[in-house]
Amino acid sequence: MLLLYLQSITDAAKVQKLAKVFNDAGVLVSANKKALTKDGNNYTNTALADGWYLIVDESTPLGTKDDEHVKVKSANLLQIVGNTTIKTKHSLPTLDKVIVENEAEVDANTASIGDVVTYRIKTKVPDITGYDKYFFVINDTLSKGLTYNDSLSVKVKSDTLTPDEDGAATAKTGNYYVDASAYNETTGTAIKVVFENAVDLFKNYSVGDDIVLEYTAILNENAVITDAGNPNTASLTYSNNPNEDAEGTPAQGENPPKPDEPGPGDDDVTGETPDDFVKTYTTAIKLKKVDNHGTKLTGAMFRITGEGVNKVVVAGDIFVEDAAGTYYKLTDGTYTTTAPTTDTNSKYADTNKLYKKISQSTITKDTANSVNVEAFVDENGIVTFTGLGDCDEYTIEEIVVPEGYNKAANVKIKIESNPNLTKANWTVVKDGDTENPLTANADNMYEFNVVNVQFSNLPSTGGVGTKLFYLFGSAFVIGASTFIVTKKRVGTNK
Repeated sequence: MLLLYLQSITDAAKVQKLAKVFNDAGVLVSANKKALTKDGNNYTNTALADGWYLIVDESTPLGTKDDEHVKVKSANLLQIVGNTTIKTKHSLPTLDKVIVENEAEVDANTASIGDVVTYRIKTKVPDITGYDKYFFVINDTLSKGLTYNDSLSVKVKSDTLTPDEDGAATAKTGNYYVDASAYNETTGTAIKVVFENAVDLFKNYSVGDDIVLEYTAILNENAVITDAGNPNTASLTYSNNPNEDAEGTPAQGENPPKPDEPGPGDDDVTGETPDDFVKTYTTAIKLKKVDNHGTKLTGAMFRITGEGVNKVVVAGDIFVEDAAGTYYKLTDGTYTTTAPTTDTNSKYADTNKLYKKISQSTITKDTANSVNVEAFVDENGIVTFTGLGDCDEYTIEEIVVPEGYNKAANVKIKIESNPNLTKANWTVVKDGDTENPLTANADNMYEFNVVNVQFSNLPSTGGVGTKLFYLFGSAFVIGASTFIVTKKRVGTNK
């Protein structure tokens, strides 16, 4: 009777559901079950008698996660007559994460602080045969140097999916929802993209159709300047066993249930792809103010300008206008805590504006495509500019010169990179000297000195030099007088 019933079913979906029932109940499972001969994705029977068989297949594990956890399982009822070759219909889902830069897809890039980085995640429509519920959840983690822009979009094939603004609420208003954690200065941001009613959604597409997610993030002032870079990691959690019922996450306290996210009891029915990650690098320059003897100098202010830069983190003394500040700006560009008086007003840039001093600040671009940052060196004669990316020319100009010294020449810095997932491969050249590029110091900054030379003034009044000047001058006057008198006498004699 069972064989007659099986032969009468022509709907493949019904056969699949019956196979699931048999598998769950242990029906048709023999104690002496036999493995089929495997050749790639093909399985061959050469020893089984003709008849109906429950075929359970498992894909080869990737090995980068727990072996059992990444297998895809299925159960099928098949009629076998003679030697039969079966091709498995199930394969492991995959996920690929890339950075989109100038329309190219790369694994690593470089950027300046404030730059927008575009990320793309690519996967495929899975085989949902035999599933009543299918979990399809993309997990993405931005490191602390990246700030999520809340700009995510999803496409399946050429269709743009509708986000569900209600999140995991039971009443679905879209195809997916995004659950992004608040930014954390230590751990960054965790993003979860959950596909809702995935079985119904994927029925509208073919297995293998492209699924593409895109979003942007901003490189922020917590960005790392080492070769560890600022990574972004993604993986996919998916259903891998149609033979087991999936529950989803139950309601927790005031939180509603999340039926499309795996719950505590769903470990045996889900798999996860290996982590795929990309990196964004940024760098820093450090200049030290010294005299021509190598002695550190203070009191100098520098300005850095460069095209295509959005923000720069400065470690030095920055003065910011603040009504509660204690500093006044002088006309020579320096600052003082001494209040102006009637006799000194002319020395002040503005007698009504107050400033506060901070030792580090993030300076935002002042024009559409460039940055213009000014900062005094600290007590060690040092100022650093952090968060710099590739640029054909940064110009560093000394705009306040230490008293008694000549202004230093402008410095030109060129920064190039050739990034991969291991390091940025920076090339930093000062003043066009390509034969001797700068080398990163122990703090991963590119360091150089900016030298000031003292004025060459005459010695002060009353010194030995002055006396010699008067002595030689007097001798010259006496000599000239003697010459004139002698000349007159000669003329008279004639």
